[in-house]
Amino acid sequence: MSDTEAAARFSAVRRRKALPEEIAQVLEREIADGTMKRGERLPTEAELSVQFGVSRNVLREAIARLKRDGLIQTHQGLGAFVTENPPSLAYRIGTENLSAQDDLRYVFELRAEVETGAAALAAARRSETQLARIQETVNEMAEAVSNGADGVAADAAFHRAIAEASNNPYYRDFMIFLAVSVTQSIAVARRHSARFDEWTPKVQREHEHIYEAIAGRDAEAARRAVRTHLTRAAHRLGLIDSTDESS
Repeated sequence: MSDTEAAARFSAVRRRKALPEEIAQVLEREIADGTMKRGERLPTEAELSVQFGVSRNVLREAIARLKRDGLIQTHQGLGAFVTENPPSLAYRIGTENLSAQDDLRYVFELRAEVETGAAALAAARRSETQLARIQETVNEMAEAVSNGADGVAADAAFHRAIAEASNNPYYRDFMIFLAVSVTQSIAVARRHSARFDEWTPKVQREHEHIYEAIAGRDAEAARRAVRTHLTRAAHRLGLIDSTDESS
């Protein structure tokens, strides 16, 4: 590839803090349109770094994203290759053009739609073992707060356990995909709530309401409890107006 061709190929890349994402998008488009063929070996890390004009660390972040999305595979000592059967659409959340506030609000909106359905299915389909795991995470949250910890890990585990209890692999896998965004949104919400002592017991009780609905096999109550919890969390963070908050 000539220098001119390389410059044209990567002209869409803009130098921003989300540069790894930009690079990944360029490579993803080339995989999607067939410019880079299935099974084809990518240029070396050094070559790509030169072509993009970025450090190897930036390049590695971009490659890691493509690998996570199933578009490329790496082989020790051989390099990176386009997968033989790449996903027809590597779904991801691209937030490089969003403000932190907008990003967080959209994550809560998405969670409200996905997790309400998962909770309703969990209420109908959960096993006793799965219910015990949900209860365990509720207890872990309470224990974390009493010990002065943030409870983020237990909170995230609670929502994953509900997705597992839906016994629908697509809910489970989508929650795994959303794991980073969900955990970040939980962390922000818990940090904010910790500044207001009276909110912490309320947040815990919201989780208990969700558990109780699932334990009682009340699908609609579980759906409402999750929506109420996430709507109130968004309201506490100032992401929505109080008039939008569920009762």
